[in-house]
Amino acid sequence: MDGTLVDTEQVWWEAVDKVAVGLGRALTGADQPEVLGRPVEYTAGFLSRTTGADFGAVAAALHEEFAVRVRSGVVPRPGAVALLRALRDEGVPTALVTASPRQVADTVLAALDAAGAGGFATTVTADDTTDTKPAPDPYLAACRALGVEPGACVAVEDTPTGVASAEAAGCHVLAVPSLAPIPGAPGRTVLASLEEATPDRLRALLTGTAGPRFVVRELTTRRARVGEEFEATVRGLVRGSGPGDGFTFAKADGPDWVRVSADGRLSGTPAHPGTDRVTVTAADPSGRTARLTARIPVAAAGEPLVPLLRVMSWNLWLGGAAVDDHRDKQLKALIDADADVVGLQETGPDAARELADALGWDHHHAGDHLAVLSRYPITARLGDPGPGFYGAVGARVRLDHGTDVVLWSAHLDCAPYGPYDACFDGLPEAELIAREEESGRTGRMRGVLDALAGGLAAADRAPVLLVGDFNTPSHLDWTADAAPARGGRGPVAWPVTRAAEDAGLRDSYRVAHPDPVREPGATWSPIHRDHEDGSGRPEPQDRIDYVLFAGDRLEVHGSTAVTSGFIAPWPEVAGNDWPSDHAAVVTSFTVRKESPRKP
Repeated sequence: MDGTLVDTEQVWWEAVDKVAVGLGRALTGADQPEVLGRPVEYTAGFLSRTTGADFGAVAAALHEEFAVRVRSGVVPRPGAVALLRALRDEGVPTALVTASPRQVADTVLAALDAAGAGGFATTVTADDTTDTKPAPDPYLAACRALGVEPGACVAVEDTPTGVASAEAAGCHVLAVPSLAPIPGAPGRTVLASLEEATPDRLRALLTGTAGPRFVVRELTTRRARVGEEFEATVRGLVRGSGPGDGFTFAKADGPDWVRVSADGRLSGTPAHPGTDRVTVTAADPSGRTARLTARIPVAAAGEPLVPLLRVMSWNLWLGGAAVDDHRDKQLKALIDADADVVGLQETGPDAARELADALGWDHHHAGDHLAVLSRYPITARLGDPGPGFYGAVGARVRLDHGTDVVLWSAHLDCAPYGPYDACFDGLPEAELIAREEESGRTGRMRGVLDALAGGLAAADRAPVLLVGDFNTPSHLDWTADAAPARGGRGPVAWPVTRAAEDAGLRDSYRVAHPDPVREPGATWSPIHRDHEDGSGRPEPQDRIDYVLFAGDRLEVHGSTAVTSGFIAPWPEVAGNDWPSDHAAVVTSFTVRKESPRKP
């Protein structure tokens, strides 16, 4: 329940940590097996043994701290409500099995009922069995109450403790990790989110053959316009039990103007503006189906096709290979970001093509590690066709009649690294800047800006975007006010970002968030919390990925550093939902109409 159906596993961890800190012992990652998925009494015993505090007092404090947090409101996990409703609608009996006490379970049940996802046939709490998780007793009790054998049940769990309990009882297990990673195993399936789970997929766990599924439940297509032919595809987003699966697509619901062909193409000519929703099914040869909802934004006739442009920069971390199912997780991240154009770094030789093919987008891939993706047509490919690991690649993208943008994706050299020089070695500003020149970053940025010069001169007609992993901080971040968080250094006139600014490029994130103290926007690194050398020093968290822009037709609407889902620290990253060691940057721009040219 906690962390599986509702987002309380983090709440439980925070409650235990607060009590532990009060006892003089803050929690660490090594304490997860003693906390996550455990009943109050177990964790109280753990804290009592390790701190010498009275067991009864610790248990009471944990009960109170957790109850206060739960009463303030619980939020269903992504996909939980939809899955429970689908199971109920198909008449599949369900049981709630939790290591929480009855009082907490009743609060959660009330929240699920309010969301329209109640209807459990039975509930088993920590108060109902002599031994609770990881012992099999709770699941055996639930199976008896349902009148079924454990082998005919699928247990959905989010912690290693819960998984151990369900497997000891003889249940099949679907694991959806919350805070602690869970590896796959025979009889156990691991998904990133309940959004990927359906009744058919749960049934497939019992039969050993998986039916089809879409990488996401919903997506937004490129924009359509009244009176103009529209086309998109979803055929690259369905998965099955093997590479030989043949899928047939069909339209289950949606407006009359949208056609869905058997090969997964959506097409038609809209007659009215708004946002239309189309439900698409994909059926495998045995008749099992998966569903996807496609949202199609429709502009009025004569209105701009792309009034709001979403631009993303993302380092894929050597193609993402360190993370299981990385390609599908990359697709999900791109779809969730609702990006229109994307600059990629560290793609590896195949990622850009495979992502573009799955999405039905255009792409330009130069060398083995740099690429541009676009849901709108790429009309020109720019830059060196064969850059190395570091360099830049560009593309001209046609957003609409008379509206182009030019996007360059750049990756600059990684060493020596300025934040290490400043925070670990305490180098003064002059030496930091000299080391930037030594790294090659400053010179490489000059070369990139030379390649952009012609486009920058015409940026008021065709806006220019320079995105990428620059492997350097910004002079806009390392200010005097921010110095306490930067090893006492600041201001520092980091030359790479200064050079871009001098060339006329603006930093979209700092336009949206001018204060680097309140909004640091760190993109390095969601997985590196401590430095890799084993010294225990905290890894400097910094903003080294950028979306820069030039041209008066773009106005920043918003910008954010993006990660999602479960992220374990290095090196235990294989089960992460986010398949990179960098956060992405996503900026939305209002696109103005071009001003009439002066004669």
